[in-house]
Amino acid sequence: MGASLRLGRILGIPVEVNVSWIIVFMVLAYLLAGEFEDPRLLWSATQRWVVAMAAVILVFLSVLAHELSHSVMALSKGIRVRGITLFMFGGVSRFDQEFQRPITEFMVALVGPLISIILAVIFGGVWFLMGGGDSPVEVVLALLAWTNLSLGVFNLIPGYPLDGGRLLRAGIWELTGDHRKATRIASLMGLLVGGSMIVGGVTLAVLMELINGVWLSIVGVFLFSMARSSFPR
Repeated sequence: MGASLRLGRILGIPVEVNVSWIIVFMVLAYLLAGEFEDPRLLWSATQRWVVAMAAVILVFLSVLAHELSHSVMALSKGIRVRGITLFMFGGVSRFDQEFQRPITEFMVALVGPLISIILAVIFGGVWFLMGGGDSPVEVVLALLAWTNLSLGVFNLIPGYPLDGGRLLRAGIWELTGDHRKATRIASLMGLLVGGSMIVGGVTLAVLMELINGVWLSIVGVFLFSMARSSFPR
């Protein structure tokens, strides 16, 4: 994943950010600042950029909350956490040992999407109570609600290494008692998901949205390579 910068510790867990986040920060801030040029907002250039950068930082914290929930759940089950690394496509919690029981993996995997969806409901609820207007705070709340909902739902897709793939592996492991077989099936699903995203991204880039298509393809390549590397030999 390349070089990472140490941010500190949260609940005793070392947290690092991969240098790819610098690219993400700049790209997302640029894209959001462009989106905020909407005539209805009547924002100055300075205001657009300040709100865009604040929104990206809060998105980063949302990803951190998602990943931190995995680590906290693991700690509660007696599994030591070596650290969390946040990178371009999300985050990874590094554990000192493999899960010994499928129910443990299931609970650790499930808590992340649940936290993201809960955050989406909270942000969306506050946005609604404020009137759903176009003030900077309301715009950021709407963005955070949508981002967290997308993060939670996307991670439930049943393909390893997504949380949904880990849930699938835990379920198959529980049913068959065969961790290797469960890993093989979850990884195959991950290959299928990643490959589908690559094909869909290329199609989208050629026919409709270049930026969204390229981004989808890059995420697909990442998922495909991770699933392939985790496939049992």
